[in-house]
Amino acid sequence: MGKYNRQVVGLDLGSTKVSAVIGEVTPEGDLEIIGIGSRPSKGVRKGTIVDSNSTVEAILKVVEDAEIMAGTRIDAVYVGIGGGQVDGLTTEVTMELAAKEVTPRDIQQVIEMARSKTRSDQHETLDIMPIHYRLDEEDGIPAPIGGTGTKLGVSAQVITASVPAIEALKKVLDQAKLGIQEIVAQPLASARAVLTADERDMGVALLDIGGGTTEIAVYGAGSLRYVSSLVVGGNHVTHDLAVGLRTPVTEAERIKRQYGRALQSLINADDMIDVQGLGGKEIQPIPRKLIGEIIECRVEELFALTLQRIQQQGLYRSLAAGVVITGGAAVMPGMTQAAEAVFEMPVRLGLPAQISGLTDLVNTPMYATGVGLALFGRDRLLAGEMYHSNQRGVNWAFRRMSAWLQKFFE
Repeated sequence: MGKYNRQVVGLDLGSTKVSAVIGEVTPEGDLEIIGIGSRPSKGVRKGTIVDSNSTVEAILKVVEDAEIMAGTRIDAVYVGIGGGQVDGLTTEVTMELAAKEVTPRDIQQVIEMARSKTRSDQHETLDIMPIHYRLDEEDGIPAPIGGTGTKLGVSAQVITASVPAIEALKKVLDQAKLGIQEIVAQPLASARAVLTADERDMGVALLDIGGGTTEIAVYGAGSLRYVSSLVVGGNHVTHDLAVGLRTPVTEAERIKRQYGRALQSLINADDMIDVQGLGGKEIQPIPRKLIGEIIECRVEELFALTLQRIQQQGLYRSLAAGVVITGGAAVMPGMTQAAEAVFEMPVRLGLPAQISGLTDLVNTPMYATGVGLALFGRDRLLAGEMYHSNQRGVNWAFRRMSAWLQKFFE
């Protein structure tokens, strides 16, 4: 695909939109965005594929759009998976060292032990991300190769996805005649695009607020600490408006996009807007304050539920760098201020970074996942990691671990 096989593609199957991002890795190792495609999503609900035909149709269209823009052909993608199908589990394992000095093979073996400990028939492992290593009584070691001891342990975050969800994903991509280079958890892809190394080191929570779900990823000391998902997103705001204003969903979505504010304090109390009634009823003027009240209640609930998840994991006090929000629903005016009021810490809007090329087209939170997936491809390409998802084994686990170590500890 493409000249010298230097192109990578991120495919984001969201509840609101399906998008494809084509990037080309430059000789300097940068990612240049050369093509994008985006279409409404009708076959995905709350992160789950519920209509294969509609999803395949959307994939074919966004791929064609991106190909035309880039002047290239796509045959394989890095694709995201999210929602309740993705889970993260922290596990710890320890093994005896054959020799006193830790070798790459020892790292490979202890990582595989972590994989075996969490293996199940219902879930497939997507990634194993070391948090830190332990060498005898010394804990918190980021990279123990070359160290000496008798026992090597690892604390790792194991990212899994449900087998039915993965099979559904493979099915639609097969029907679209696309190969899978890697399946990546969506919150990790978004984090790759919008978080800085300093934020990951200091401690940060990423909230990727999509149409049907809100993906959560918490980092600390450069490593992933927690992954979760809430079945609450921008579409729930639209539904609340439709019910509260007694208006069709399409009209509620228009009102949200045109007049929506996450905080009532950002709205003039005297403003009125015209709203179409249900069943063809005549247009009625509605106080904009009422719209703000409906939206603020749902947004506050979303952030409160997210905060509760993070607090339950004992990670709230570790967020020295605060919170970063991204995703299509994060662009509503007032979202960062609303999040700051709930989390009581700094919040910023996350935009895709570390890219060149068509940045004016993808410099928005709604492309965070797609760009992040392309960046994953860039990382794999530079690390010699271009492989298909069925080429897995012990060596695969070690290569992926090495790529993460290089990326987060360089």
